[in-house]
Amino acid sequence: MRAPRKLFRYVRKHIAALWAALALSMLLGLLESFRTILIAPVFNAFLGQGAVPVKTNELITFISQFRPGVLLALLIGVTIAKAITEYGAIAASAFLGQSVVRSLRNDVFDRILRQPLRFFNGNPTGELMSRISADIERVQSAASDTLADGLKQSAIALFMVGTILYIDWKLSLASFILLPLVLIPTAWFGKRLRSLSRSNQQEMAEMSNVIYEAFSGNRIVKAFLMESEETRRFSGITRQLFRTNLRQKMTHALSSPLMEIVGVFVVAAYIVYASDQNKPGEILVFIFALVQLYDAVRRMSGINNSFQQGFGASERIFEILEMPQENDTGTLELGPLSQAIEFDGVTFAYNSNVSVLNNVSFRVNRGEVVAIVGASGAGKSTLVNLVPRFFDVTSGEIRIDGSDLRECTLHSLRRQIAVVTQDVILFDETIQANIAYGDPTATEESVRQAAKAALADDFVTAFPEKYETRIGERGLRLSGGERQRISIARAILKNAPILILDEATSSLDSESEVYVQRALQNLMEGRTTIVIAHRLSTVRRADRIVVLSEGRVCETGTHDALIARQGVYWKLHSLQFPEEV
Repeated sequence: MRAPRKLFRYVRKHIAALWAALALSMLLGLLESFRTILIAPVFNAFLGQGAVPVKTNELITFISQFRPGVLLALLIGVTIAKAITEYGAIAASAFLGQSVVRSLRNDVFDRILRQPLRFFNGNPTGELMSRISADIERVQSAASDTLADGLKQSAIALFMVGTILYIDWKLSLASFILLPLVLIPTAWFGKRLRSLSRSNQQEMAEMSNVIYEAFSGNRIVKAFLMESEETRRFSGITRQLFRTNLRQKMTHALSSPLMEIVGVFVVAAYIVYASDQNKPGEILVFIFALVQLYDAVRRMSGINNSFQQGFGASERIFEILEMPQENDTGTLELGPLSQAIEFDGVTFAYNSNVSVLNNVSFRVNRGEVVAIVGASGAGKSTLVNLVPRFFDVTSGEIRIDGSDLRECTLHSLRRQIAVVTQDVILFDETIQANIAYGDPTATEESVRQAAKAALADDFVTAFPEKYETRIGERGLRLSGGERQRISIARAILKNAPILILDEATSSLDSESEVYVQRALQNLMEGRTTIVIAHRLSTVRRADRIVVLSEGRVCETGTHDALIARQGVYWKLHSLQFPEEV
């Protein structure tokens, strides 16, 4: 029952809508009950030749004294009032359900967004998308449509129980004997559907991930002629999903016929009992109320099934909501860099005992350009990811102006850092919005000045819509060099004192690299810069070069000094520039 209790916490945020839905549902049940009771006087007045039976109920006797036209008008009026009340109850329930789902979806998105980087490395994007879309869609169905119907049927069932007890309490109690025959299977169906729903949502997540990978990596799929293989992989998941959905539907469908069988036995028993009674109007009211009661209970069984499927999906949602957010342990507000960034005995390991970095120590003074080089897998990208605390060091310290990064708030730390990477991340928005990302208050003029400094203004103004041009998903309407210059403009606009360049030119052609290198020089001016590059031509002008090998610092110095030593850096340089050796 953990999921229902957690969902109710969201319901309490909209308690006014809940009380309105409950009140209108109870009024709806009352009106339905009164309309059912009116059937006896109307029946006696129009079909019983106005005769009042000898044995009858006091309330029915009192109402039967009205004229037939008044009775008919009263029946019509109650029906109209019931219809209006039913609309209000559904509207209030829908508002409540949609409000709960909106809050839930916003919280899930925010919690996922605030997870540490290792969370995204270990969870496929397609599955995370499924949590926000498919899982919450199932909860939305239960919290909106099913909730409204559930409140309505519950109120009707409650007042119909009161009606049949009022008409004939002895027979009503006898009819309740069969109730366990309904409740026990209903509980089993609910438990079964909850389990199936969780399996269904997991398979939906796997399907979403396959779709995302196949579509986003379509170029590789085509290049390796893997369309048929991807289709087979997708078909395997949909086959399993088909089986789970079919079991869900069959289980769901079984509860309604069971309720009808139980209901018809009760109605048949009452007809046999009442056949010798001189109460035709009451017999009709009792049978009508009993049918409505069992219809409400039957529908509530289906409603319970829908709720259980929603609870099964919500369990996956609350797994996300219960995850701790990125660990912001710091309390110190870090100011702009004034002295140096220090790496002191830094060791780091991911989720294994094998360290990626081992006792790394070096210093980057304010205003310096320090390049990190090494073979693939040496730990270069991991090292720079520790500076903005995408990961925390396993041991050792990274200090800015003497303050351990773990003592600084994440907001104040990351405010000081701009990052330009090889894998440029742009959004399906305008060029203006992408450059101003991180500073929504930026003016058009400041955006344009940043673009000019990044050598992007010329190609941007060549578009018909200029800075209002939408660039497509991940900026795919731009060339690689143009995307990189937009990301450089974004970093220039942020105006952070610390700059991290992670393979910023490694995937560009020679002509694009010239433009990007000039843009990077503008970006690096006056900033403390850490550069990672496979192309050693990009790091020759660095003030110092730190060479990593197997996660350790093996050499430090200028380009000329390291070449003269003929160590690891010289070997790397020889591989790229054999003509200089």
